[in-house]
Amino acid sequence: MMKEKSIKNKRRRTREMFLLLLVGIFTFSTSLAQNSGAIQVSGTVTDNKSGETVIGASVKVKDSSTGTITDYDGNFKLDAPANATLVVSFLGYKTKEVAVGNKTKLSIILDEDSELLSEVVVIGYGQVRKGDATGALTSIKPDELNKGLQITAQDALIGRVAGVNIVPGDGAPGSGGTIRIRMGASLSADNDPLIVIDGVPVSNTSISFINPNDIETFTVLKDASATAIYGSRASNGVIIITTKKGSLGGSSKPQINYSSNFTVSKIPSYYEVLSADEYREIYKSGQISAPSDFKLGAASTDWQKEIYRTAFGNEHNLSVTGTAKQVPYRVSVGYLSQDGVLHANNYKRFNGGFGLSPKFFNKHLSVDINVKGSMERSHPVSTGAIGSAISFDPTRPVHENYAGNVGLGYYMWMDDAGKPKNLAATNPVSELELTSKLNTINRSLGNMAIDYKIHGFEDLHLNMNLGYDIRRNKEEETIPDLAPSMYTSNRSDGRGKFHLEDNKNTNYILSTYANYVKDINPKHNISAMAGYEWQRFWYSTNPRDVVKDVVDTSLPDEDVLYLLSFFGRFNYSFDQKLLFTATLRGDASSRFSPDNRWGYFPSLALGYRLTEEKFIRDIKPLSDLKLRVSYGQTGQQDIGGYHPYLSLYTISSDAAKYPFGDEWLYMYRPNGYDPNIKWETTSTYNAGLDYGFLNNRIYGSIDVYKRYTKNLLNNIYVPAGSNFTNKLETNIGDMEGQGLEFALSGIPIKTKDWEWTISGNFTYGKSKITKLNTIDSEDSYVKTGSVSRNDLQIHKIGETPNTFFLLKQAYGEDGKPLEGQYIAKDGSITTIQSDDNKYVTGKSSRTPYYYGLSTHLTYKKWDFGINGHGSFGNYVFNYQQAKQSLIGVYGDGISSNISKVALERGFSKEQYFSDHFLESGAFFKFDNITLGYTFNKLWNTSSSLRMAFSAQNIAIISNYSGADPEIYNGIDNNTYQRPRTYTLSLNLNF
Repeated sequence: MMKEKSIKNKRRRTREMFLLLLVGIFTFSTSLAQNSGAIQVSGTVTDNKSGETVIGASVKVKDSSTGTITDYDGNFKLDAPANATLVVSFLGYKTKEVAVGNKTKLSIILDEDSELLSEVVVIGYGQVRKGDATGALTSIKPDELNKGLQITAQDALIGRVAGVNIVPGDGAPGSGGTIRIRMGASLSADNDPLIVIDGVPVSNTSISFINPNDIETFTVLKDASATAIYGSRASNGVIIITTKKGSLGGSSKPQINYSSNFTVSKIPSYYEVLSADEYREIYKSGQISAPSDFKLGAASTDWQKEIYRTAFGNEHNLSVTGTAKQVPYRVSVGYLSQDGVLHANNYKRFNGGFGLSPKFFNKHLSVDINVKGSMERSHPVSTGAIGSAISFDPTRPVHENYAGNVGLGYYMWMDDAGKPKNLAATNPVSELELTSKLNTINRSLGNMAIDYKIHGFEDLHLNMNLGYDIRRNKEEETIPDLAPSMYTSNRSDGRGKFHLEDNKNTNYILSTYANYVKDINPKHNISAMAGYEWQRFWYSTNPRDVVKDVVDTSLPDEDVLYLLSFFGRFNYSFDQKLLFTATLRGDASSRFSPDNRWGYFPSLALGYRLTEEKFIRDIKPLSDLKLRVSYGQTGQQDIGGYHPYLSLYTISSDAAKYPFGDEWLYMYRPNGYDPNIKWETTSTYNAGLDYGFLNNRIYGSIDVYKRYTKNLLNNIYVPAGSNFTNKLETNIGDMEGQGLEFALSGIPIKTKDWEWTISGNFTYGKSKITKLNTIDSEDSYVKTGSVSRNDLQIHKIGETPNTFFLLKQAYGEDGKPLEGQYIAKDGSITTIQSDDNKYVTGKSSRTPYYYGLSTHLTYKKWDFGINGHGSFGNYVFNYQQAKQSLIGVYGDGISSNISKVALERGFSKEQYFSDHFLESGAFFKFDNITLGYTFNKLWNTSSSLRMAFSAQNIAIISNYSGADPEIYNGIDNNTYQRPRTYTLSLNLNF
């Protein structure tokens, strides 16, 4: 014991000596810069509440580089002019300025800065102090310094929020990813979260039209207490996006910001297939059986290098913020052009927006007007070209000329008569260069929010929000006559095609609500909100297919959906210690019959600020501790068509008329329907703990939840003759989920020149199906996860959705897989690839564990940051390997390449359902590494320029044998790899 005590004392003395040495160095270095008129000033810095000394506080002479830090006893000493002002600061406290005034001894008291708790966060139909929030919510601002290239808004959220799993889009620039909050609560219905942009709930289409540079904050609502106010669409969580605006507190002089990014992107790796020489060798060695008269080509073509390229991109954004005649405004424009690493792939976006925020009648009437518009033009490409490049014979040339200009100058597989082979693979280069695709999306979103604080009764606010979201998407595809792909697809006779689809969507919303806030006395505070909302969704689609001498059978479609809602919320706070929240929302959807139209979604939540209790307040290191518990219900109605309860009919096309006498009449086909379809309902229990230490120098949260979803909206097969279809949208099935979320942030170092921040989050979440059919049996399941007509996954009672359903591979004594041999349920060896011999693997593509890490270090004008995220517990089926075999290398006069791994494996036939190809999808990815430098006071005090270099997708740590295991559906097939991108960024403010 004595020895341990001695060691502890030595360590304590060592720390004290080190701190004193550090203070000495600072003091000595600052003394060198003093002028002859300086006096020596000493003093002590203490905490205003506890009276404890503050160790390591920064004490600087204002407008100079002279400064020091307080020692182990909170003392400081430095030389300063007699008329100087000292600036004293420390994390968790408000910065204080103290005039020296010829005083040589100062006693400085720092006030606690409760900004972290008093920060206002946006919630549904209002705002709340972060310290008063009772629900599980997270509000973050995009990291302006450590972000790299962000093409879409969701890029700013990757790995940043516990409970939110974002799988980015593929390598195509502008592609939308998948966002899941707590894994999603539905099975067949939409699992995307509700997106609310400046008070306008938008349909769950891609949010790529929003320029990430225009976003001020993201607020993620996760539990039912936070989301129930949105009722019918909140089962999968809510993401509230608030865009940047001007403010009255800003300068009347315009503040201008210009930012630009210049990028270079490359494919991280190539799929390992045989080179041309290696390919010729396997024919010579007899590994491949081919007729003696079959001849390989004379070329040496690396097809993957032919379809991939080094891609370049540039982005430019300009914004002007200011106040004109007491009217705050913000105007922004943006342009982005990014090539994909696949040839012919490109994405362009033009953005524009403006916002006005005037106030009238002595700030009693506030108006926010926001309008944003975008034009997106993308040239997508087929990922089938990736699969073709992997498998195309490397001894064949890219270009070849044939009689009649067949193939338009590209190599094709021809038979002995000189005619194209219809069952052959398409030349991948021709597929990219001859197929012209253009997707154009024009979109505008805007709103006008009015807040009137009633004169003479200022506790009551009347609010109205008028909003719209208008979108038009035109998709065009043109393939000329004689193109190689027109002999292997479409009509397989060389006739080209033209496809046009014109889709229009409108979304209008009217929200009116009243907010009442009252401090009854210093200890009792109440707030109440009640409102009404109307929303109208309309869409039309008009497809057209043109093929020579072929009648177009495409049919236009149009429909409209209405949502009506009444909602309310009540909050009560006692002494800023006990917090209570109750909400209720009633929603009516025209998707359901009048008998089932209304759904009601309540929630209750309690919060207990333990740090307001004296017995907790005395724990000096603890600065915040709040316990939260909640229960609530949310709904879901977003499945399939707009009227699944009505008996509707589909009219026939011009090519399917029926002759009746001298007339050709249109026919009407009845559609399947369920008159009793109703709301899907999710109930969630949540318990959480918000914590902070050392004046919130360390802070975070812990949440646990349990969720039950009943009356799942599902697509199920029904017995023949029981309806007008064999597959019906109806309510059937239940599901439950549970999870744990942990978030931690801290600032280990904060001095005059240095600041180091670090944050991380970890999530565990699991879903299980508890009911699937009216009568469930042990062997009942629903197939899903289809690729090339092969179903690899199932939904089954007691299992996670999208569980793999495969054949158990048998292995030899040497550990190698035995082709075509599997272990049956009784333990015997079988060669029959039937569902009866498949087993439930217990392994799903859904991710149960995921996490994110980020760190940021600044030294004077330098900054350095790293972001990363990862997951484990999920699985990926390597279909790219499963579909390869020796028999596929040659057949019917057509030769194909094979990977080195497949050649070594030696399977003669494809093994589509072998669990040999099911692999762990665990990974950690370094998303972004950034190094920047800021130049201040370029030509005046408000001008600055930051230059930064960043690298994205720089490395992946994983045991997965494929290119990238981050695949949402868990099936790796013809995957367009996410590129490795290097970015030079400039950011100018003046």
